[in-house]
Amino acid sequence: MAARRVKNFDVFSVDGLVDALLMEVAALLENFLAHKRPGIIDLLGLPLSAACLAALEERLGEGEIAVLLRVSGESHIRETRFPGVWWTRHLDETGRVVALLIEVADVPEILRADPVDMQHSLRRLGEATNFSLARPAR
Repeated sequence: MAARRVKNFDVFSVDGLVDALLMEVAALLENFLAHKRPGIIDLLGLPLSAACLAALEERLGEGEIAVLLRVSGESHIRETRFPGVWWTRHLDETGRVVALLIEVADVPEILRADPVDMQHSLRRLGEATNFSLARPAR
């Protein structure tokens, strides 16, 4: 007999789903600590109810860091009460949620400075101060 596939997680309790997601977060955090590989859970890719998302967000809580990015819409990134676990919400220009993620990493990828941009910054800082901040060639 073929296994029946569940298409709607509403048949499960909210607490059970939240516990399962928290166990996945713990596994991602354990993997990050062991191998330095970030992990992501795409919450919009799961058939979760609004009640489940609210319960998950409440259980993860709020940490000390919150960031607002304004690039092609807004991105709200905040640390949860568990360091290394981030709640990320990306909105488009109309304010519609286009991504809702749990990221497990030391710093979410979107917040990392691009090395090329950093080189441009070094040049511009030198221009702003009338000094050359680049190291001389040896």
